Amino acid sequence: MIQKFQITEQIFVPSNEDKTNTISLKDFIVENFEIPNNDLERICNYISKDGKLQRIIFDLPGLIQSQVQYEKLQINFNDELEDGYLHLEVGIFSPLDIQNSLKLENRLEEQLYDSYDWDSCDKVILNVE
Repeated sequence: MIQKFQITEQIFVPSNEDKTNTISLKDFIVENFEIPNNDLERICNYISKDGKLQRIIFDLPGLIQSQVQYEKLQINFNDELEDGYLHLEVGIFSPLDIQNSLKLENRLEEQLYDSYDWDSCDKVILNVE
């Protein structure tokens, strides 16, 4: 009798494949970023290979919004810095002047490196325009 009770009282444990977020990465990027090169699939594949980078991307619009009211965000690849090493470039379009834009970039980068894994942060370049 005890064995039957134990069998029916199994607790559901979600698998690692279950998403903890209610929105997929692809949907989130489409809703929050412009993609000037129509590179959505490639960007999603790149981000999904690094769970910590994925967390950064999900948190980035809110982090930016806490610092500045932006007009739009863009995301695309930038491979100009190092040969063969891809970076995601996030363009933040705001009405700030050049000096304040540079200050904002520095503050946001400091906040990223203080809050997230450095290796994942190195994959993102913030550019306030």
